Amino acid sequence: MMSTNRKSKSIRREEILCSARNIIALKGFEHLTVRQIAKDVRMTEGALYRHFKSKREIINLLIDDIDVTLMQTIEPIVKKEIDPLIKLEHILTSHIAYVEKRKATSFMLINETLNLKDKVFQRKMLQIMHSYLKIINNILLEGIRSGRFRMDINVMSASILFFGMVQSLSTFWAMSGFKYTASLKSRIKDSFIVYKNGILK
Repeated sequence: MMSTNRKSKSIRREEILCSARNIIALKGFEHLTVRQIAKDVRMTEGALYRHFKSKREIINLLIDDIDVTLMQTIEPIVKKEIDPLIKLEHILTSHIAYVEKRKATSFMLINETLNLKDKVFQRKMLQIMHSYLKIINNILLEGIRSGRFRMDINVMSASILFFGMVQSLSTFWAMSGFKYTASLKSRIKDSFIVYKNGILK
């Protein structure tokens, strides 16, 4: 009985986080309120507070969730013994798919942490970005060592450009009404070709 209750609580918490992501994506952060979340998941506000003490705690868990799930998305690609260029391409497409699944809330959270001026949130988001950049950085170094990539590229700058490419494509997709169109697919492909041409020997 205890395990059933725990599972039920875990499912409820995930429903609350899913509702928060949807509200952020469709209505914006200004509409992320305990009242709106409670309405979406058909709970009373009092019942919701038994799962989360505040809106801040919900945002905190959303950030933690990005850290875990984004790494779970790209780490299997990193571990594959494949050409470093193919790794980068697979990470790009997998990251875009991740963003699509979550309706770009990860980048919206990055922007919101700046607006909130919350140092704890900013440090956590910065740590996620540093972890991501380190992964891209290592793949670029792998490509340089193997002779696939140019020796003179600035790997940190190239890593930041890669992250920026994902963010720009995600923003374009969100501004297009979250529609994964042929035009967007073409932009993803063309963007990677431009990036590839800048790092290949």
